[in-house]
Amino acid sequence: MIKVIVVDDELPALKMAESVLRTFDDVLICGTFSDQDELLECISTVEVDLLLLDIKMPGMHGLELAERINEIRSDIFIVFVTAYDSYAIDAFETEALDYIMKPITEDRMKKTLDRYIKRCGIQKKNERPRRIYVRSFERFSVESEHGEKMKFRTVKTEELFAFLIHHQGNAVSKEKIMEELWYDRTADRAQSILYTTLYQLRKDLENFGLSNVIENSRKEGGICRLLWSPDYWDCGDYMKLYKQYKDGNLNVENVKRAVEIHQNGYLTGNGYIWTIEKRTELELQCFELLKNIVDNEVQKQNFESAMIYLKKLADIFPFNESIYAKIIAIYLLINKKEDALLYYQKIKEIFAEEVGLPIEMNIDTLILNPYSAFQRG
Repeated sequence: MIKVIVVDDELPALKMAESVLRTFDDVLICGTFSDQDELLECISTVEVDLLLLDIKMPGMHGLELAERINEIRSDIFIVFVTAYDSYAIDAFETEALDYIMKPITEDRMKKTLDRYIKRCGIQKKNERPRRIYVRSFERFSVESEHGEKMKFRTVKTEELFAFLIHHQGNAVSKEKIMEELWYDRTADRAQSILYTTLYQLRKDLENFGLSNVIENSRKEGGICRLLWSPDYWDCGDYMKLYKQYKDGNLNVENVKRAVEIHQNGYLTGNGYIWTIEKRTELELQCFELLKNIVDNEVQKQNFESAMIYLKKLADIFPFNESIYAKIIAIYLLINKKEDALLYYQKIKEIFAEEVGLPIEMNIDTLILNPYSAFQRG
């Protein structure tokens, strides 16, 4: 049973809301108020799930009243009801569940009640919660354990969720979000788009079974925070493995696993500008891991395996001469001198055309002692 309170200074509006609510068998009307002070006096003790609140009332504004209520009872969901649409952005900012235009209709109220049910995570009996996997290497994606992918309304809705995942539950100022995602818009326009995108993202999350997972608050000048963490996040798994490697607690097979998770880099398929610093940090970590694998494989004389990981290194760091020296050395170690010389010529041409500089490696030294390529780091 959904317990509802209606607040409106106009008696006809109260009666209309009551009439619509009584058509739903799963709704219990726990009170109607036209006096704001009276509501505040009893809100801490009354049983209520959902509060229908008129925005424009004499005395305290509905938005201010909502903030007061949230301070007393953060568990109550607020639905703003108004004859004016100019308050929509402010309503979204106060964490409203919904925003209904008068006159209230049965169909519109049903949508609000359905949204409340989804937001509260009310599930069918015996239904097991789905495990959610988030992938941030190569292209961003969110999917269930059964392979169902989350659909986003817009590319910016997807980017905002990726950005909040990126910050791992830490609060992010709205100013920073606007600077990173809408740097090419005016402050007022960016703010308007942010509120709309937050609203759309919430709806996308609710449709995927994730309700009430984003904090959108005015504290500290305005912040957003993800209140949920996925069951699996590939970047989180990668960072955990890298830490174990740095602590000396990772065997070579798990080092290889970390490299496989990294693939071609952090959110490289999305092209988000705000990922550059993190992507570079993770690439440098991957360089360490790949170098460790190569050194280990060469030591065991697993030259074919070493070549595979050296070519992965070359894909990530295409102008690192020491990597190419090691590839040439591997060709020499597996008795493919002709291939080594051809590869050397190819690299010389690439550096001359794309870098404009000659390579410094000495092919004669490598031919005499291929292992010298691995002694230089």
